Amino acid sequence: MPTRALSTAGEDAVLDALARQGEPAWRARQIQAAIWQPFVGDFDELLQLPATLRRALAAEFAFSTVSIATELLADGGETIKLLCRLGDGQTIETVAMETPARADSRRRSTVCVSSQVGCAVGCPFCATGHMGLRRNCTAAEIVDQVRAACRALHSRGMGPATHIVYMGMGEPLANVPATLESLRSLTEDAGISARRITVSTSGVVPGIEQLAASGMPVTLAVSLHAATDELRNRLVPINRTYPLGKVLDTACRYAEQSGRRISFEWCLIGGVNDSIEQAEGLRDLARRAQAHINVIPMNRIDGSPWGPPEPEVARRFLGALRGARVTVRDTRGGDADAACGQLRADLEARRILRPDGTLSPPRVPARA
Repeated sequence: MPTRALSTAGEDAVLDALARQGEPAWRARQIQAAIWQPFVGDFDELLQLPATLRRALAAEFAFSTVSIATELLADGGETIKLLCRLGDGQTIETVAMETPARADSRRRSTVCVSSQVGCAVGCPFCATGHMGLRRNCTAAEIVDQVRAACRALHSRGMGPATHIVYMGMGEPLANVPATLESLRSLTEDAGISARRITVSTSGVVPGIEQLAASGMPVTLAVSLHAATDELRNRLVPINRTYPLGKVLDTACRYAEQSGRRISFEWCLIGGVNDSIEQAEGLRDLARRAQAHINVIPMNRIDGSPWGPPEPEVARRFLGALRGARVTVRDTRGGDADAACGQLRADLEARRILRPDGTLSPPRVPARA
C-alpha cells in the first residue's frame, strides 16, 4: 500500500520518483496540475502519463487520502454535505456551499474542512463536541477534503472552490503542524489566496501565536459565543485555560502582524447568549478589537435542549449590536444535517457508525 499522500508529498519526492522511473522532470508539472483537476479521481485517469508510470506512482503515492462515504444535498442543491472516510476507516465532515453570482456580488463557493476526527474542546452545544477527540487529521487529509469537495462541485456543473474555511470538525489550532502544512499546500500548490482562507479557533492562544509566526495572512475567526468569562467558561470550556482577555489580546496582535481584520463568531443560542447585556458586551469587544461579527443562529439538533432564539429575541439582540460591523450568517444545510458534526452524529444514532468511529457496511436486504 502507498505510504505517502500525493497532495502533500512535495516536489522533491515526486521528482525522485520520476527519476527512478527514468522519466523527465517536467512530468512533475503535469502531475501537480492534474492533482487539482476536479475531473481526475485517480492515477488511472492521468492519461497524459505512460501506463507504466501511472502504475509506479500508484504503488508509491496515495492519490487521495479521503473517499466520499455519504453525500447529501441541501438548499436546492447549493449545499453539498460530504461524509469523508479516511484510510483507517474514521470519518469526518466536509461541506461545499455554492453562492451564485448576483447583481452586486460575484459567485463564490466556500469549502468548510475538518481538522480533527471529533474535538476535545467540548462545547456543550456542538454536535462534534459530544464525540470527543479520536485523532488529528493529517495535512493531506485536510487538503484532500478540498479536492473531494471540488470534484463534488464539478460533478454538479458548478465552478471551483473560491474560499476555504477551517470551521468543520475539530479545533484547527490544536493541530497546528497539519493546519500550517495544509495552508501552505492550499496557497502554494493550489494557488488559493491566503486572503480567501479563514481559520477558526475557540481560543487556543499558542496556536494563534504560531499562526502569526507562519506569516500566512489568513483571516482569523475567534469562536467567541460569550462576552463574559463566566458564560464563556460554560459554553467554551477552553476559556478556563485561555480566558477572554488573553484570547482577545493575542487575536489583536495577530491582526496587527497579519494586516487582516479578525472576526468574532457568535452562535446565537436561545435563552443562553441572546440577551441585550451579552449583545452590548460583544459590541464593545468588537469595537476594541476592530473586529467583524458573524452571528450564526444555532441549527436545531434533534434531542438537544439547545436551539435558536425566537425571532423577536434575535431581532433585539441584533439591534443592540448597532454600530458594529455585523453579518448574520445563513444556516446553510439544515435539511441535510449540515451543521458541524450533525451528519456524523445522525449516522452514529442510527448505528451506521461503529463505536470506533468507522462506518459499518451497508445492510443487505434479506431475501424473501
